[in-house]
Amino acid sequence: MNLETPKVGFVEAFKLFWTNYVNFKGRSRRSEYWWVMLWHVIIIVPAFILGVILLFVPILGWIISVILFIAIGLYSLATIIPNLALTVRRFHDVGFSMLIPILSFIVGIIYNIASAFTQQDTLFQDESTSTKVSIVSEFAFIPDWIAYTLMAISIILSLVTFIVCLLDSKEQDNQYGPSPKYGRQYVGHHRDNGGMAYQHDNRNDTMTQQDELRDIEETEKKDDPYRY
Repeated sequence: MNLETPKVGFVEAFKLFWTNYVNFKGRSRRSEYWWVMLWHVIIIVPAFILGVILLFVPILGWIISVILFIAIGLYSLATIIPNLALTVRRFHDVGFSMLIPILSFIVGIIYNIASAFTQQDTLFQDESTSTKVSIVSEFAFIPDWIAYTLMAISIILSLVTFIVCLLDSKEQDNQYGPSPKYGRQYVGHHRDNGGMAYQHDNRNDTMTQQDELRDIEETEKKDDPYRY
């Protein structure tokens, strides 16, 4: 039977999100990740809807709408790095490296830049000659197929990220630390003494491997009367 630690709360998850702004190490469990995603929805979606509605209110409504859209943009920019860090920690919790989140982030940036140079808004079309005059036609030096390829790669990486973030925490310790859900687990000689040993934050995590090996060696000396 697995011993689970309490889930990360709604408010606690948002605090951890900002206090671990550039923390790309360690592990984060599902509750921490998805509570933060809910926070983003609660903040951005109502503000966006209100901003659109206020566009129909002259003068004052336009001013408030512009302020809301600017606030949404600033919030989105401010959460780019912590969102990436949280996703990396979520991957660590499942046992994966940061390769896919970082790659998805880079491809997304490149796609957004490339798409900006491939969109052509038609200003005028001559029906007799079928000639189109586009606002950015002379600047669209990036072929459409490159933008579409980047879009496909970005979608695939986003789907992989979404699926991984749905997975449960790995029970075992890994190179990124102990499980935030199931606590620290030890395998090996502890299994001979009643199965898997679970230890949480009350264990002294500062003990080095050399200290553990020395303790084991001292125990073996005591148990073996013929050892000198």
